[in-house]
Amino acid sequence: MSQFVKVESAITNKQTKKTIFQSMQTIEKLPNILSSNIRFRFLRDDEKSFTTCEKELPLVIEPVKEKSFTALAELVRQNSDWFNRQQDTYGALLFRGFEVETAAQFENILELLNVKLASNYYFGSAIRERRTDQVFTSSEAPGNTIIPPHNELNMVPLRPNFLAFFCQIEPSLYGETPIINTEKIFNELSPNLQHKFANSPQKYVRFVPNHLLGIVFEELSREEIAKMLQEGGFDFDWRADGSLDFECSYIPLFAHPRTGKLCFCLTTCDSLVTREWYRIVAQRYPLRKRFYYKFLPSKLYKTLEEGQTLTATAIDNSQQQSSTLNMYLVNEEGNNTKMTEAEAKEFGKAEWKNAAVFPWRKGDILVIDNLQVAHCRLNTQPPRKILTAFGNMCDIRDMKYNVRAKVG
Repeated sequence: MSQFVKVESAITNKQTKKTIFQSMQTIEKLPNILSSNIRFRFLRDDEKSFTTCEKELPLVIEPVKEKSFTALAELVRQNSDWFNRQQDTYGALLFRGFEVETAAQFENILELLNVKLASNYYFGSAIRERRTDQVFTSSEAPGNTIIPPHNELNMVPLRPNFLAFFCQIEPSLYGETPIINTEKIFNELSPNLQHKFANSPQKYVRFVPNHLLGIVFEELSREEIAKMLQEGGFDFDWRADGSLDFECSYIPLFAHPRTGKLCFCLTTCDSLVTREWYRIVAQRYPLRKRFYYKFLPSKLYKTLEEGQTLTATAIDNSQQQSSTLNMYLVNEEGNNTKMTEAEAKEFGKAEWKNAAVFPWRKGDILVIDNLQVAHCRLNTQPPRKILTAFGNMCDIRDMKYNVRAKVG
């Protein structure tokens, strides 16, 4: 039975011609059938936490009958190149409904996709537990915190093209990992803001205290860290106490190396951008917090947020100076600038409008093109165990895009 026949059989007499036409359009955007044991679709509205404008991210791959891990592994083994092409096309794939239970099985699926997985997690800002040589726990940030949208390792030019998550234990409440097509974010912005991002290098400024170097650089020696920073084009300086300051800058827009699509890898680190996310999910918080996120004057909100120092806890539980990360846009005079309040609000709304927000299900494997698609994390309550792995490292300095000419 063809895909079109299946859709026709599902249509009731109450459906309008418009609904029929929309269903046929959706099918035309799906890939051809690969195996009789799997089907392709996009997320249904009843699978989403919030309804946004994003309707085609991610592509869902689910079993028709045989859902064992063995069946998934064989499917991926036989069609790895095909799945990688679909990732280029759609930006993210969600393997849902298969019986995947362990970190080793998750790693095995990624290896069958012929991903060159990374064994080290340099430049990270959170403590992660290693579950296999190439699989880590995801961020353990406080549950009431939203981790804002970003591309993995976005603060460095050498970053993964491939990123994957595995839901080993569903969150007891919330804990979604929204994903966003970055080209859609850029296209949503006003011409003035597009011009600003296309012509203002993005600068990351990082400070790592001596006691956190082992977390950020995984026990590399001082000489090895210096070599890696030099090769990455960083400016850096060692303080007398062994702490490290370093920074780099680049235009956040470039062409995807295989598809030529626009990639807009901007991590704002701006509290007023993230505030737009808190406002939308404010009903998840106590009344006092809802007022704080929704109604506090912007200037006061920004002052309070930036005044809160995130502390890092050493092994002996003593509170130590934390690692910090700041992002700036460098203007034509070479000065570090921040987005205005209006720009931050516009940017945050563009992120949310194009986000796909859906609850995790046990066994889900979400595969992301880290150049095309950003991700974040909403507030959550334990237990929640999401594992992650990445690979196919690439250097964005090798990728060019004449976006300046297009936006004036």
